[in-house]
Amino acid sequence: MHPLALLLAAVPMAAVLSACGGPSVDASCDVDGITHEVEHILSEAGAELGALSSLSCDSDWAFTTTTIVTGTEESSDSFLLRGTDMGWILTSPEEACSPGTPFAIPENLRSTACPT
Repeated sequence: MHPLALLLAAVPMAAVLSACGGPSVDASCDVDGITHEVEHILSEAGAELGALSSLSCDSDWAFTTTTIVTGTEESSDSFLLRGTDMGWILTSPEEACSPGTPFAIPENLRSTACPT
């Protein structure tokens, strides 16, 4: 489970805001689909999406940094998503960035999405 989901599990549910933008959002990405999935993830954790601060895509992968709103507090977090026939799936950097995993992240996203 994503650490944010654990951290925000105790926060009451709130309505989800939809906002995309920022100078670093790659318009060639499935912005609507990725936004919807991030909103879904955050709503289950009791938070709202303030904005996609950045979004990069390559093949069936997307990496986004977001502004997250919980009550009156704002923070940021990042999400690594893998596209499937059923939509976008949150994937841990440990799974996607480890050598020899079945879900290897494209090299173009490795430098921004994978922890050093």
